[in-house]
Amino acid sequence: MSNADVITEFFSLYLKDKERFYRLWVDDAPQVVTPYATADVKNCTVTVHSGWEAVKAFWDPIHDEMHGKFDWYIDEIIPGADPDTIVTRSHSDIDVRTGPYWGGKHLCYEGRYVQIFRFRAGKIASFEEYFDTAQLNAVYGG
Repeated sequence: MSNADVITEFFSLYLKDKERFYRLWVDDAPQVVTPYATADVKNCTVTVHSGWEAVKAFWDPIHDEMHGKFDWYIDEIIPGADPDTIVTRSHSDIDVRTGPYWGGKHLCYEGRYVQIFRFRAGKIASFEEYFDTAQLNAVYGG
């Protein structure tokens, strides 16, 4: 499977198959990097999530407690000079009910993102995401 295929599968598994989603990642030292927003948005209060414990602490509440529509669309896959680094532009269509971790809120918005995927041996070593944190906080934080 190519790195671009892994990215496509990553987005297709979001909120659908957590165990298969995790199998896309390296076995040791995965990393998730998110932009800082405010304390109102729980998943953005820590910028770097390193190692399996931290990565699962980031993804598990999303996979386990968001129910509804969280559809991702890849707008562009931009390969870097290093074949193990790929940038994507994507957008989402989100309409979910959150669980206790998220305050049981209804979350409905359309987001735009830039992600940087870094691979090692055909698996995701690092996922870095940038989005409009002001938009997310305007919809979700208050």
